[in-house]
Amino acid sequence: MSPVASAYARRTLDAARVCLVVAAASLPLSTAATNAFAVFAFLFWAASGRWLPAARAIAAEPPAWLGVALFAALALGVTWSLAPRGAALDMLVKYRELVLFGIVMFLCAETRWRERVLAAALAGALVLLALSYALQLGLFEYADERGFSAPDNAVLLKNAITHGVMMSLVAFAAAELALRSAGARRWLLGLVAALAAFNVWFGVQGRTGYLVMAVLIVWFAWRRWAWKGLAGAVPALALVIAAAWLWAPAFQERVSLVVSEAQEYQARPSPRETSIGYRLHFWKRSAQWLARNPVLGAGTGGWSEAFYESTADDPAFLHDRGHTHPHNEYVHLAVQLGPLGLALYLALLWAAYRRAGLLPDGYAVLAQGFVLAFAVASLFNDVLRDSTEGHLWALVGGALFGASRALRGRAIT
Repeated sequence: MSPVASAYARRTLDAARVCLVVAAASLPLSTAATNAFAVFAFLFWAASGRWLPAARAIAAEPPAWLGVALFAALALGVTWSLAPRGAALDMLVKYRELVLFGIVMFLCAETRWRERVLAAALAGALVLLALSYALQLGLFEYADERGFSAPDNAVLLKNAITHGVMMSLVAFAAAELALRSAGARRWLLGLVAALAAFNVWFGVQGRTGYLVMAVLIVWFAWRRWAWKGLAGAVPALALVIAAAWLWAPAFQERVSLVVSEAQEYQARPSPRETSIGYRLHFWKRSAQWLARNPVLGAGTGGWSEAFYESTADDPAFLHDRGHTHPHNEYVHLAVQLGPLGLALYLALLWAAYRRAGLLPDGYAVLAQGFVLAFAVASLFNDVLRDSTEGHLWALVGGALFGASRALRGRAIT
């Protein structure tokens, strides 16, 4: 039990918590606002002087201290990075949410603030979902800076990958909450789950979202109803995929491209500029570089230099320092920090999944599904490096783990 906080500390911590609520609400809608209010929350927490209680809370939860350990390793990796010092420091800053996770967890140890942060994140996501449907129905026109948005790819404010992952989590969370509710609330949450799932399969072109949604459906059924649930979920998922294939041209096109581009990459002696071709080549050259440099890695932010070094005999569009990440968090951390980076990230995800199962009833399933979604998304994207997904880990993940029994007695009232 930490000493009783002063009135000043309580007010400052509450100000930090208010900033977390605003940051969570902004998360699906504005990267700038999310960044700003997350920084404000950190500064208010720092000004409170309650560093020791927060450190004790972080030390009590493996997902929090492993995140700090990974960030510390990345900070150390700046010293031997192949990248210029400024680029290495820029990459380090992108991983700041690993530390923020533990601070959010500490600030959300109180139930009322935890629920406010989670409700704010859900509310922001529902606004984004409503805008996506309005775009899909042709109620307004929108085109992002790359011209990717259209009625058959109804994304705005976020890219298709981020949108798909977010809506998969909304569908999963709403379904879980619906089962815990009754009456009109159950039906309303069920409707939200259905709309979010439909949006993923039929409204956007995010293939990562398709996979995350599919994994969460199967895992949710297994977690809830064991073999009976699995027996029902697998054919139901097959029907959904078949329906999307028949009636969602964008889904069919995106899935077909995965197969055709992968086959093309295997067949051609020199890869072409395709989405899957890029990813496969990133991973191939990364593995080759790691085989030659199996200990320390390229240092924080050093993947670009490592890839550039490994592609000296490749076409110019590949032998280019403009490639800054491999679209795979496991590969990215392994190249930057060697086996230590990969081991720390795997340990973080495994510890988070295991500890999530120990959370109080009502949070355990949500937290485990959340961690599982990150583990799957990390296969195809650098989720911790990306601002929105990184803040999703810190804000939503930190709030969920604020329910940990290990934090009891550490909340500031």
